[in-house]
Amino acid sequence: MEEQPKIAKANVIKLGVSMLIIVLLAIVLARYLINDEFRSMVDSKVLRKNLSENSSNVIEINSDSNPYVYAFDKYITVLSKNVLSFYAQDAKFVSSIDVNITTPYMSAEDKYLVVAEKGGNKLYFISEMGVKWEKDIEGEIYRVSVNKNGYVSVILKNATYKSIVVVFDVNGNELLRNFLKSSYAICSEISDNNQYLAIGRIDYSGTVVKSIIDLISMGTAKDNPKNSVVNKYESESGKILANIKFNDKDEAICMFDSYIQKLTKNTSQKLHDIDNDNMFVDINLKNNIVIVEKETSGLFSYEYQMSIKNTAGKSDNLYILGSDTPKKLKVTPNLICLNLANEVRVVSSGGWLLKRYTTKSEIQDIVVGDSIIGIIYNNKIEVIGI
Repeated sequence: MEEQPKIAKANVIKLGVSMLIIVLLAIVLARYLINDEFRSMVDSKVLRKNLSENSSNVIEINSDSNPYVYAFDKYITVLSKNVLSFYAQDAKFVSSIDVNITTPYMSAEDKYLVVAEKGGNKLYFISEMGVKWEKDIEGEIYRVSVNKNGYVSVILKNATYKSIVVVFDVNGNELLRNFLKSSYAICSEISDNNQYLAIGRIDYSGTVVKSIIDLISMGTAKDNPKNSVVNKYESESGKILANIKFNDKDEAICMFDSYIQKLTKNTSQKLHDIDNDNMFVDINLKNNIVIVEKETSGLFSYEYQMSIKNTAGKSDNLYILGSDTPKKLKVTPNLICLNLANEVRVVSSGGWLLKRYTTKSEIQDIVVGDSIIGIIYNNKIEVIGI
């Protein structure tokens, strides 16, 4: 019986210690969220988010050979002289493949990469650093896209038709062809469940340019292509379509030059009007719209922030930039990358800073994969793992 009070006392002590730890963590988290100076210190000293030039792993490149650099999944790829080389997060060479490509157009999703000859007819489907299949396609390749399951859509220019859109499955089997006689396809996208194909096209035949989106049932299109369009959206007068992406609910998010529209099998809804204070807008982040906005803070000064607006029914997020002026925005399904001239910030879809990179040199470009960033200079690529 004497042991029971001791056990009860020990449990009370454990509970007290646990509650104290929870309270301390809550205090630290609250301070991290509201105190910029404290957050900067934690990011730098504890979480090691801050990096600078020459502190990262480096891939050496020869600018005279005009290398084409691209990032996907966890790799940096460099295409030069018909050889596509793969580099890991430690910047070490891991593999290479031969591709007959001079002017590349690349598209990637998850572990799949498609490399095509822009204006040519050669296409390679790549996974796990190897060519799984390749095609010599009749017609000139204008644009390619791949979804997370490895389904590929290709837009072709053709002498008979304005455009042809061809869809292949993950094994390279042709599933369907869509022929456009009076309008030009400018983008195409396949939903994550492989059920829908969205084709964005422009019609120049009338007095006013029209942008049109066809939402097509791929199952119906195989046997009954004339009745495969389940929804059709025509843009506001004179508005030009820029891009289409599907969210996890298989809703097509369609970006025009002045607004963003959501298209489903049965509905159409405007999500956002793009105004003059929207410096950059992007729909490539999965389930989200990324909007970099400026607000006047003085007579000749501005403050900047980045809104991350969810398109799948979840909460929105916000990242404050302050007075730092963004120069470029790069977005993948998982990451947001902001180029501030001599500083690069990598932000999550939740609005959290993942990495801050500073430099005194001129950055030529940035490539962004799912878990890797490449900072491109004239003769090197600095690699940042996420």
